[in-house]
Amino acid sequence: MSEHETSLSFEPEATPQRRSFFKLVGAGAGAMTLGALPLVSKEAFAATNHVMGEPLPAFTLDPSILYMNIGTTGSTPAHLLKAFDDYNRLVARDPRESLGGTTPMRAAIAPGFGCETEEIVMSYNTTDGMNKILAGVELNAGDEIITTNHEHPGGNGPMNLLAWRKGVVIKRVNLPVGNNQTAQDYVNLFAAAITPATKAFVFSAPTYLTGTMLPYKRLAALAQQHNIMTIVDGAHITGMMNIKFHETGIDFWGCSGHKWQCGPGGTGILYIRNRVSQYNPLPLFNFWPSNTNNTALTGPRTNANAATYTIGTRVQSIGNPNYPMLKVFSECCTYWDEIGRAAIEAHDLALSAYLKQKIAQYWGVSRLYSPMGDPELVSALTSFSPFHASNLVLATGSAATAETTQSNQFVERLRTQYGIVVRNTAVPVIGSPAPHHPLRISTHLFHSAQDVDRLVASMRELTKLMLSGR
Repeated sequence: MSEHETSLSFEPEATPQRRSFFKLVGAGAGAMTLGALPLVSKEAFAATNHVMGEPLPAFTLDPSILYMNIGTTGSTPAHLLKAFDDYNRLVARDPRESLGGTTPMRAAIAPGFGCETEEIVMSYNTTDGMNKILAGVELNAGDEIITTNHEHPGGNGPMNLLAWRKGVVIKRVNLPVGNNQTAQDYVNLFAAAITPATKAFVFSAPTYLTGTMLPYKRLAALAQQHNIMTIVDGAHITGMMNIKFHETGIDFWGCSGHKWQCGPGGTGILYIRNRVSQYNPLPLFNFWPSNTNNTALTGPRTNANAATYTIGTRVQSIGNPNYPMLKVFSECCTYWDEIGRAAIEAHDLALSAYLKQKIAQYWGVSRLYSPMGDPELVSALTSFSPFHASNLVLATGSAATAETTQSNQFVERLRTQYGIVVRNTAVPVIGSPAPHHPLRISTHLFHSAQDVDRLVASMRELTKLMLSGR
């Protein structure tokens, strides 16, 4: 079974929390295959309410709003909000209190992400992580970074600084959109761009514009063949997917904590590969910690199958941190571990496949900007336009302006008239002189098939209203 192929048949551990979760998502309902037109029955989702029913602590989302924009920010569970308040009060009462310090927090997080304590840094968001990575790696004038035209400003910003200040060359591959693509297409795009000067791949998995999961394991393997480092913007992968950092073969991940992981705002995960392994036998790339008060190195990074110096601790050290925030984030990560990250991934992807199936049914597959046919490319972000096909070439001027206005109005009316929150994005499309503005929808562990049904029914009605000029 492929890493992103999903099954709704689980063998949960016998805890009350797991029993409740698996009952609600429909344990034993059979396997779901993400084919060209995935068939996901509503019966696969037994919950009539949100999947996080009793005895799991509830989320505090406004019940009058169907919030489907986790790709922007998530919702911290109620019991962790209370812990946040308790920890803040404890530190306010005794300002010397460090809640045990950050190293035990990182040690608690690392197993769930398939890595070691010294490879994990609790950063402050994906942008913070990407800046720390790109400021610390060895890239010099004339060295090339291969990246994409779908990157977030959090990655583009530090790459641009390298170009402006050091003369690093930024080369962008143009990504396809829609369902007519495969994982190998991305490997071919990156492979064609490699030159002797290429030193790094920088890409998102998944992309924030369309939710396409770039095939990071394949791209890691390609990079290893050419002695190229890999840096991934994983803002949307932590908390959504059952990611195991070691097994990805990637050198550096900058990830979010407040989106799908539902931690407090201002939290993130930074992964720095700190040993040679079967998943990545390349010698470790030079890295100098930045934005830290502990930059002294104890020696070169090891090229053996053993951990090198305490790199995570050094990068983590920035003076007095917000201990309550980091403590709650650590506990949010271990809470996901207790539920089961594989179960959360399966639920998120199954709901996303169910949504894509309905979009294909009512609007046509051509309206999708996210792939649904190749299981390596899917995520729980779904991007589509209710108004025009993804392969339509938008003209510049009035047509492009009208499409932007139409998309913005759709998002606003969906919120104000139907109580559903999504967002739109500005997606570069090959052959189009202007970006397209599809909707972007998030499906997560506190959503159900009934929520998808409500969303689709509302969007169908609103589409008809807007097309009729109302």
